[in-house]
Amino acid sequence: MLSEKMDISYLRLSLEDDDVASGDTLESCSISSQRLCIKEYVRSNADVPTTLTEFVDDGYSGTSMDRPAMTRIIQLVTMRRVRTIIVRDLSRFARNYLEAGHYLEYVFPSYDVRFISINDNYDRAKIKSGDPVALQLAIRNLLNDLYSKDISRKIKSAVDLKKLNGEYVYGQAPYGYKKGKQKNTIEIDEEAAMVVRRIFQLAKQGVTVTRIAQKMNEEKVLTPSVYLASVRGKYKTRDFWTFESVRNILINRIYTGDTVPFKSHVIRIGSNRVKMIPEEEQIVLPDTHEAIVSRETYYQARSVIKSNKKTKTGAAPNVFSGYLVCGCCGNKLSKGRPTNKNWLCATARYTEETECKDIRLNEAMMKEKLLSAVQLQCNLADAKLKHSRNEQDKTQEEIDGLSWELKQKQRNLDENASRLMELLEDYYAGKHSKEDFLAKKEELKIKKDVLTENIRRIEEQISLLKAEKRNQLMVEDEANKLNKHGQITEIDTYLMKELVKEIRVYPGNAVQIIWNFADTITA
Repeated sequence: MLSEKMDISYLRLSLEDDDVASGDTLESCSISSQRLCIKEYVRSNADVPTTLTEFVDDGYSGTSMDRPAMTRIIQLVTMRRVRTIIVRDLSRFARNYLEAGHYLEYVFPSYDVRFISINDNYDRAKIKSGDPVALQLAIRNLLNDLYSKDISRKIKSAVDLKKLNGEYVYGQAPYGYKKGKQKNTIEIDEEAAMVVRRIFQLAKQGVTVTRIAQKMNEEKVLTPSVYLASVRGKYKTRDFWTFESVRNILINRIYTGDTVPFKSHVIRIGSNRVKMIPEEEQIVLPDTHEAIVSRETYYQARSVIKSNKKTKTGAAPNVFSGYLVCGCCGNKLSKGRPTNKNWLCATARYTEETECKDIRLNEAMMKEKLLSAVQLQCNLADAKLKHSRNEQDKTQEEIDGLSWELKQKQRNLDENASRLMELLEDYYAGKHSKEDFLAKKEELKIKKDVLTENIRRIEEQISLLKAEKRNQLMVEDEANKLNKHGQITEIDTYLMKELVKEIRVYPGNAVQIIWNFADTITA
C-alpha cells in the first residue's frame, strides 16, 4: 500500500441539472465551470493543496452514491489514501440528506479526510463544534435532497405514462435494434439481429449458454457492447462473450416484439435499492415494435436454458455464494468444489486475455476482512447513535424555543388586528381625523406585514427542524439495527443477508463491500 496520500477534486453532472454539452466536447459546460471554480479557489487559498487528482462523474444523478468516480474515491478513503476532497458545492457530492451527512460527520472524520465545499463555505479543517456554518450546511443539504426528490417524482410520472403507452423511453436501443425515425420508437438493426437469431437457434438445439458464449468468442463475433460502441461511439465495452451476455439476450422478451415496461420499482425516491416484480405480475405490452424472433422460439430457448440448470443437492450453500463479484468485469466469482479455498472470476472460462485471471480470493482472508469491516461499521454506528441522541435533544430545544416565539408572534398579530378594529370604530365615532386615521392604519399594516413574515419564517424553521429530527430518528434506528451485530465472531448466511448487498473483488485481493443498509460505507 502506498503511503502517499491524495488530494482530490470531484466534479459531477446529471441529466437533471439542465446543462448540455458544449460544441463537440464530450463533457458538459457545468463540468468545465466546476473545474474553473476549484482552480480559482486553490489559487486564492494558500493552505489548500495545489496538486489535485481529478475525478469526474458526468451524467450521474446525485441521489445515489453508486457512481464510478465516487465509488473509487470512497474506496481510496477507506484505504487511508486520501487527505483532501474538494467540490464546488455540496449538491455535486450528494443530494441525499442522510448519506451526505453520514460521510461528512462520521466517515471522513474517521479517516482524517479534509472535505471542502467551496460555495457552502465549508472546510472541515476550519469548522469548530457548534459553528453555525455546520447547521447552515445541514439545512442546505436537506433542501438539496427535497429538491432532487421532487424533480425525480415529476420525471418518473411523465416517463411511466410514456412506457404504458408503448413508447420506448429506456435510453439507448437494445442490441439487435436501433432508434427509429419517429421519436420513442425502435427498429431492427439487421446486422446485430442476425447474431441474436443465431443465439436463439443454438439454444433451441440444446446448446448450453456457456458453450454458446465460447462459440461466439471462437468465431470472433463482436460482443454487444463492442458492436454498439462501433455504431454509437462512446460506450463501455467488454470484448468477450460471457454466460451473462448470452443469457441476457435469451431471457429478454423485447426480441419477441413485446415490451415489459416495469420489471422492478425503486423502494423510495432517491434510493438505489430496487425490488424486482415477479414475472407473473409484470405488465406485458404486445407488438410494440417489430420482432426479431417468434414467441415460440423465445419460449423454446428459455425452456432449454431451464432444463440445462444443474440441480444442487447435498452441502449447504456457501455464505459468500452470490455476493462476490469481479470488480473488473462484473461477473460473479465462483470456486467450483466446496473444498476449494479460492474464489475465481468466471470470465476466465471464456477467454485467456483478461485481467480477471489475476483474481484469486482466499475465503479465509475474505472472512477476516468482512469481520473487521463489520466491526468498523458497528463502531461508527455507535458513534452515530450517541451523536444522534445529542442532536435530537438540541433540535427539540430549538423546536420548543421557536414554538414559544411563534405563539408570541401570533398573539401580537391578534392584538394588532384588535387595534385596527378599535381604530376603525374610533374613526367612525369621530375620534380621529381622516389623516390621523390613515397614518395609524398604515402603521398597523406595516406591523402586520412584519409579524406575518416573522411567523412564516418561524414556521419554515420549525418545519425544517422537524424534518431534521425525523432524519435523526432514522439514523438512530439504522444504528440500533447495526449495533446488534457488534459482537459477532463468525460470518454466516443470516449476517450476509442482513448486512451485505455485494462484495466487489479486484486483482491483488482488494475488496469493496457494498452494504445493505441506508448509510453505505465502502470498505
